This record gives sequence, C-alpha cells and structure tokens, in this order.
Amino acid sequence: MAAGTARKAGAAAPPPDPSLPPNYTEIRAILDETVPPGRLVCVIGVVKDCRLPIPTSGTDHKSTLTLYDLSIENESYGIKLVIFRPEADMPQVTVGDIVVMTTVKVQRYRSNPLSLITNRDTSIRVYTASKIPKPPRSAQAALAPGPKRDSHAPSPAENLYVSYIHHNIDKYSLPDEQEFRERAEQSLNVKNKFGLLKDVQEGKFYDLIAQVATEPYAGLDLATLYVSDYTENPRFHPQVWEGLQESTSGGGDPYGYTSGSPDMPKKQWVGPFGKMSMQITCFEPHATYIREEVRANQWVALRNVQVKYGRDGQYLEGFMREERNAVNSKVNVQVLVERDRDTIDPNLKEAIRRHRDYAKKKKTQIKEVISAQAAGQKRKASSEQENQHPNAKERRKRGRGAQGQKEKEKNHQKEKSHHQELRLSLNKQITCENHDAPYSTIDSIVEQPVYERTIEGQATAITIPFTCAKHKACVRVVDFFPRSLEDWVCTRKVSEFEVLSDNEDDSDSASSSDSRETPNTRTILEWRFALQLEDAGPTPDTDSDKPNERSRIWVLVDNYEAQCLTDLDAADLRQAPKTLARLRERMFTLWGDLEEHKLRAAARKREKGEAGAQDEGNRRKSVPGQKHQVRLEKPALDSSDVEEDGGGGEEPVSNKPFTCCIKQYGVNEKRAGKKEGRWVRCFGLFGTRISG
Repeated sequence: MAAGTARKAGAAAPPPDPSLPPNYTEIRAILDETVPPGRLVCVIGVVKDCRLPIPTSGTDHKSTLTLYDLSIENESYGIKLVIFRPEADMPQVTVGDIVVMTTVKVQRYRSNPLSLITNRDTSIRVYTASKIPKPPRSAQAALAPGPKRDSHAPSPAENLYVSYIHHNIDKYSLPDEQEFRERAEQSLNVKNKFGLLKDVQEGKFYDLIAQVATEPYAGLDLATLYVSDYTENPRFHPQVWEGLQESTSGGGDPYGYTSGSPDMPKKQWVGPFGKMSMQITCFEPHATYIREEVRANQWVALRNVQVKYGRDGQYLEGFMREERNAVNSKVNVQVLVERDRDTIDPNLKEAIRRHRDYAKKKKTQIKEVISAQAAGQKRKASSEQENQHPNAKERRKRGRGAQGQKEKEKNHQKEKSHHQELRLSLNKQITCENHDAPYSTIDSIVEQPVYERTIEGQATAITIPFTCAKHKACVRVVDFFPRSLEDWVCTRKVSEFEVLSDNEDDSDSASSSDSRETPNTRTILEWRFALQLEDAGPTPDTDSDKPNERSRIWVLVDNYEAQCLTDLDAADLRQAPKTLARLRERMFTLWGDLEEHKLRAAARKREKGEAGAQDEGNRRKSVPGQKHQVRLEKPALDSSDVEEDGGGGEEPVSNKPFTCCIKQYGVNEKRAGKKEGRWVRCFGLFGTRISG
C-alpha cells in the first residue's frame, strides 16, 4: 500500500524545466557586452516588432526584427536582428512567433547598443506562435518551412525549449496583432534620403556618405566636420590650393604622394580643393561620438543632415541635431570600414572611385605645376646669364663647350644616318609608341644602372638592382618561350580585392604554376610569354664578320601587351584552333620563319640523339589534377646573354628588323629559406603592335 502511494507521488512530480540548449546565448549576455562584437552566436527569441523588407542599394533587401527572451522579459526593450537577404528569402513573422537563429554576428552599429546581423551562413527558423503546443510536447509541428539557405534542422532539445519559452515568457510588453501589423506597414513609409553633395538643396534632409576632409573641430557641446564625396556644388565655400610647399624637395610632400603619410600639421586640409566640401555642425549626442571616433581621411555615414545656408547667407552648410522622440540618444554618425568587400555599401564604393579619379587628376596637375615652375626658373636664369658679359675665362670655356657640342652633333648625325638606313629595311607592319624617341642599343639598355653619391666627402658609385626606364630599339626576334605556342596562355586566380581595381597585377602573380586552388577559386586566362630580341644595328668594327655575337635580351610580354601586340584575347589554345592559327599567322609577320626554323633544328637534334634531358626539361611538366596547367622552366628574368643560336645553327632566319618599345623594371623574387626576397631586373615589351 505504501509502495503504491509512493509510485503515485512519483508519477505526479512535474518534469524539470528545460534549459537553454547548448551553444545558445542569452540576449542579456549580448546586451551587457559579455559577448564581444564580432562573435558568431546562436539565439532563440520571441518577436515583438518587425520592420518589413525594403530595397537597399545592392541586390539584397533589409528587414529588422526586435526580439526578447526570458533573460530580459521584464524590460521594455529588446535586441535588433538586422537581416540582409533577397526579398524571397526573408522570414515571415508575426507578433509572438519564436525565432531560432544560428551563426548570427554580434555587431556594434555606431554608438547604439549591440545588435545582431545576418551573414551568408546564418540560418533563421520560425515557429508560428498559434501552433506551438504546451511542454513537454515538441514544437516541431509549429516549425514553418523556410528557404534552402535556412538549412538548420532544430534538435529535439531546441523544439522542446521553443514550447517552454512560448508558454512561460511574460507577454505583457507585446503589442496586439493589429498594432503589430500597423507598425510593420508604417516601416515601409521611410523615404530614401541618400543624396550626393552636388545635389543637396536648402531646407531638405539627407543621408550622406563622405570623407572627412580635415581633423574635426570639437567644442564643448558641438563638433564641426568638413566632408566631401568628391562631387562639386556651386553653392559650397571654395577651398583654395595654396601651392606647393618648399618642403616638397625634401623628405615628403604636403599631399602624401611621395611619403607614406602627409607631411602636414594636424589641422591641415586633406580633402579636395574647389567647391567639393561642405561644413557640417553637429550637436549632441553626435558631437561626443565625433570627438572620440572620427578622424581626418575616414569615410563616414551621416544620417538626417539638415542643409541650409550658413550665417553669412552665401554658402550651404549641414546641421545635425538630436532627433525628437529618439530612444537612447540615437547617434547618426558612423565610421565606415571600406576593407570589407562582401558588405561594402555601393554608394561608398562609388565615392571611393570618385576619390581615386580625383587623386589621379590632382597628381597630374601638380606635376604640370612643378614643370611650369622649373621652366620659369630656367628661363629666368638663362635671361640673367644673357645679360652678363663673359670674361676671358668664360669665353674660353664656352669655346671648348662649343667644340664638344660639335663633336656630339657629328656623332648624332652619324647615328641618325645609320638608323635612317636601317629604317629603310624595317618591317613596316610592326608599329610602336614613342615614334620621335631616340633609338637605344641593347648594350645601352642592359647597362647596369649606377647611382653616384657623395658619402663622407668622397664620390661613391653605387650599383642599384634596377631602374624604371623606357627605350625604343631596332631588333629582331631570335627566340621565344615557351617553345610551343599552345603554352603561351596561362591561368590566373582572380583576387577578391579587385572591386575598384584599375591597378596593374604583379607580373609574377599566381598563374598556372600555382596548384593551390579550391573549387570556389575563380580563374581567368591570360597571355604570358617571352621573346629574345637581338640588336639589329651593326656590330662593333672588330666583330663585323660575326653576326651571331650581336647583343640580345629577353623581354616578357604580359597579358595587356600581348593583346596590344597580337590584337587577340587569351584563350585555351589547345581548344581554340582558329585562335592558334591567327596567332601563328601574326607571329610569322613578326619573326618570319623563326618557328619553322626552330622546329627543323629540333628535328635535327633528335636525329642526332642530342635532345635528351635538355629538351625534356624544357617541355611542360603537368601539374596533377589540373587540365592544361603547366609548369615551365623560365629563362632568367634578367638574362641578356647569348645562350645559343636562336636560329638553330646553319640556316639563317628570314625575318626583318622592326622597331619596338622596351621597359626596364624590378621584381622582388622570393628566395628559398629566406624571409626577404631580392630585387631582380626585368625587361618587358610594351606599346608594340602587329598591324595588317
């Protein structure tokens, strides 16, 4: 009897309350900043407010949910969940629904309390409140279907906790369904107030994205900003350029072009000149944020900026005041970080593009000013010298100088005559830039650059690895690499940081030789080959009977210059026979029968059994697991030696000399086992085209 009573008592005991499932975080811990910004968390919350999806500047829509849980059920506020997704993937919710979120990111937006924001890996599952049963029954039946991206399948523990929180949380702060719907619909009435500075008008409010043009001025209860988005407005106060400073010839320049950072006082202007910047006066609570967080050169988002004429009534200015009926002193200033390419605001991206274009134009104008100043000083010095009567010593010096000048002119005329004779036999179908530039020999191009300096009173010659220079030369092609035209195209992985990119790629960037690729890696095809050029001018008198000892140089032809040279886009030449045939035809125009000559020479070597390891070593080496990926033994980057007879021996190559442009530059080559590389001098073909 006693045992039966005990069994009845045990059966009547209620089960323990379910606890928050493992790996989930209470909302209180996030709002109290126990969880730092940037952390990925999982959260279960009850919906108390919803802002319906609105379009953004990109492809996604934006929606915001306000959630709360048992840890903050007695508070009037909740935590914001900001959702960026296509409209079709947005969760459909109503008041009191339970939301289970995985892999959401904790963020700090401006100076507001911490909130949550979605990312590519976030999964959002919604439980319909009216269908959630009482615990200990599972809430699985109330789980609404979701899009494919919401792939998280709630566990039994999660389903049980959803039932528990729905029937135990205080719902006093929840609005009724009608009020909830009205608030949601009102959220769609928000106007897009974003504007460019060139379009702002008096008496209107705007949301702006702009760059801070100088260090903010901070007063007791206000702060003053000067900002620019690199658009021009005739109603702005003009910022006047004060010209170059004398310090530009020393260690740096006032605009930061030649040094890592601008050489300027703290309050100096770093924004654009002209009517491209607007003054904005900011009151609290915005002023405190500006004093603590905003610096010159930063990009900022400014919300609800009132535009009107300033006290003088001449120029438009901006004003930011505390918003009426705002909760928690809302700050409408945010410092933007442009490094995050995945979430960068398209309006910020366009502003950065305008900034870049302005900087290029400004740099060009400064160079023109410097050149004009130098020319003016030269004319002034020349005029002063002309007004002075030379003494006997100066007259003798001028006489010797005139004699030397005559010798130079004589040599120049001789060289000019030679090039005129050579030009008569040039290949007219090959054209290049710098038509009026003087010709350079291969010997002068490959001459090691020497920099003369005075150290401790003594003249010292320092050999430098390379110099950036451009030349025009008359040459013939005597060799090429890779040996097979089919290998002249390689693959290159596309960098994720090419959002704005007009920048040139590193000449040794990842290409077909890099086997570390993933299925998500995007690659493109690019031209990449080298030509060995031989000086077409006469050899020295002592060696006039040895035509094979003319100076030679290897030049790299990168993707852009190959497109210019051949007028062909890169393609898989093993799969594009028409493109390969056109390439072979164009190269015949450039080098005559060189390719056929080399094929015959290779055949003779094979017949003699001399091909062996050398030919095999120069053949392509396949990279496992990759189609048409090759690893080739390259000629030395700085090679200018006569390695072998490019024509192949007994038979002369039938091709005409042509004019081309050659540039010298440096590449930092990595060395095995060492952290720092070494600078290697390289030569490249540029501005040369096969016409016809």
